[in-house]
Amino acid sequence: MESVRLDKKHIQNLLRNGLYDELRRTIAETDPVDVADLMEELDPEEVELIFSILDNELASEVIVEMDAGDIEDVVENLSPDKLAGMLQEMAPDDAADILNEMDEADQDTVLHLLTPDKKEELQELAEYDPDSAGGLMTPEFYAVPDNLTVEQAIQALAADDFDDPVTTVFAVNADGRLVGSIHIAELIAFPGDAKIHDIVDQQLIYATVDEPGSEVARKVRKYDLMVIPVVDHDSKLVGRITVDDIIDFIDDEAAEDMAKMAGAPDIEQREISPLSIVRLRLPWLLITMLTGSIVSLIVQKLLFLPTAAGLAAFVPVILGMGGNTGMQATAVTVRSIALGEIEFSRLVWVFLRELLVGAIMGVVCGVIISGVVFLNLHYFSDATATGNLSLLKLMVVVACSMFTAMSFAAFSGAMMPILLHKCKIDPAVASGPFVSTGNDLSASLIYLGMCTLLL
Repeated sequence: MESVRLDKKHIQNLLRNGLYDELRRTIAETDPVDVADLMEELDPEEVELIFSILDNELASEVIVEMDAGDIEDVVENLSPDKLAGMLQEMAPDDAADILNEMDEADQDTVLHLLTPDKKEELQELAEYDPDSAGGLMTPEFYAVPDNLTVEQAIQALAADDFDDPVTTVFAVNADGRLVGSIHIAELIAFPGDAKIHDIVDQQLIYATVDEPGSEVARKVRKYDLMVIPVVDHDSKLVGRITVDDIIDFIDDEAAEDMAKMAGAPDIEQREISPLSIVRLRLPWLLITMLTGSIVSLIVQKLLFLPTAAGLAAFVPVILGMGGNTGMQATAVTVRSIALGEIEFSRLVWVFLRELLVGAIMGVVCGVIISGVVFLNLHYFSDATATGNLSLLKLMVVVACSMFTAMSFAAFSGAMMPILLHKCKIDPAVASGPFVSTGNDLSASLIYLGMCTLLL
């Protein structure tokens, strides 16, 4: 059946006129993703009313498609009974995510309203770090003893009821340890009397419960997996992670990294209080201001040199090119770290590669900027701009400063995120004020040093 396209005004008219049966029917005929998009356009009171009208199953399908911030708003306004009814209908991993949006008191209230099995399931998931394999997994999976036949496995599969579609069948030994897996389409293609242990793929790609989500995402990407099993430290199968959960995790991580790169961590926290936003953003701005003040002192020092007018004219371009080069190197390195492509044995190669790239670009830009210096001071400036300094010397100073600043920026831009990563600090922070202001400082110091040394 084709999904109905929701119209905001139509939904608001149904709510205003109390036509709740038609509203339920309209939403039931619409893809939950589209319903979730509509919820973002409605007032909080309208959203709360819609969720109170929908049955628990339909409401659970809609809320899991909403953004985390919108989910938090909905959870705050719904009654514990309604929330418990929705959680009861959800897949365990989705239910655990919703539960994490509540404060501790509300969690206890809602948990007591769930069935014992569901409550135990969610409490077990809550023990894991949300960004680990254990926090991302669902404990709902299909596993069969490896000594069963294909016919027995299919019969057992047909008798089970799952909240999420099952695409992969896992095989376990008598101790519950994972020994292999097979796609359900392959399973039904084998003769009924074939043994499971003879047909499953025993070259296992799996995650452990405490493995970081970024590493799980790397495995899923590297091996083109649709589902990855999760095992405990005894190699016993405890859950599975599907590719849609990995996509959501990557999306959340990317949004968080962009917030850090921008120096505005409140992007992901949906803060509305001005004081809260100031508290989150101000430290980053203070770092920038402090480093910028040092750069200003260095520029002031330049102004006291002979031929200050001619020298100061090229400060912005040297700082800008150094900053851009450093940001490029940092972006490449952060991406490589996120994808698990950088190992300790390759660090020397990464340093040398980025240094070489920066040096080559520095040579090209240095030659070009020397030509700009010649044109600017020969045709567009008066002779007093360079004082007693020869035009050739000034061209050499600016070109050498450009080359050195870009080379150092490329090197430091690659080095900073790697060092932070080795220190167990999120390397995304290196892409924000640390790199930009650090490159400004180093570029201005290099320019001042070149001027002092060569002039």
